[in-house]
Amino acid sequence: MKEREKLLRKLNNAFAECDVNFLAKSVIDEIQWEIVGEKTISGRQEFEKALERMKVGGAMDIKVRNLLIHEEQAVVEGIVEFNVEPGKKRKYAFCDIYLFSESGNKVKELRTYVTQIKKA
Repeated sequence: MKEREKLLRKLNNAFAECDVNFLAKSVIDEIQWEIVGEKTISGRQEFEKALERMKVGGAMDIKVRNLLIHEEQAVVEGIVEFNVEPGKKRKYAFCDIYLFSESGNKVKELRTYVTQIKKA
């Protein structure tokens, strides 16, 4: 497994475990995270605040279905499932597009497409 693939798997595990510290260390200060159709999060501080809010639901189950890497870009597609309230889970299909900094393996842009899966 190549370094970039390892990093992408670690990033997805960190999202699943709500590991704010690892995720914050994996981005540049000027990170741009666009959650398409919802909002854009700009800068490390706003990124960390958004991650802290994600912790409310607790750990998530993320299953990566596809991972594509080309130079400084990568695409991760998968399914995420998490608790929205005690005893009630929701599933979402997601596609994350990562753009890495030219110098190193830090994320400078992340674009997330997400949709709820309503049928089994």
